[in-house]
Amino acid sequence: MATREVVRRGTAVLAGAGALAHLVSALSTSDLLLGVMGALCLPCAVHLWKHDDRRTLALVAFGAIGMVAAHLHLLAPSATAHRHGVAAQPTTHVHDPALLVLLVALECAVVAGVWWVAPTAVDLDPTGSTA
Repeated sequence: MATREVVRRGTAVLAGAGALAHLVSALSTSDLLLGVMGALCLPCAVHLWKHDDRRTLALVAFGAIGMVAAHLHLLAPSATAHRHGVAAQPTTHVHDPALLVLLVALECAVVAGVWWVAPTAVDLDPTGSTA
């Protein structure tokens, strides 16, 4: 297996693990948003495992960048600060800053994997099949 394919499939595994983590968290916390995020991400991770096209790579990269931004926001002091005398309610199941940093690092690995693979990925033709 070529290095490029190993990177693409490794990126797919990381993206799929993130999707599954959101689905498991959604079941344990009854958080609909987490469930939706996992349900939207899992098909892209599966498609990335099987196929090598720019559209899937772009979707996975933008999703990972969004998760980096969301988790960095949760790390920001203002995300947990008291506002108007009332403690802010956490909107996520992740409260440990070390775990959030690990999640950001893994999401950055997904983005890096996509950037590694993207320059030689195929474009899809207008009919939706691979070229």
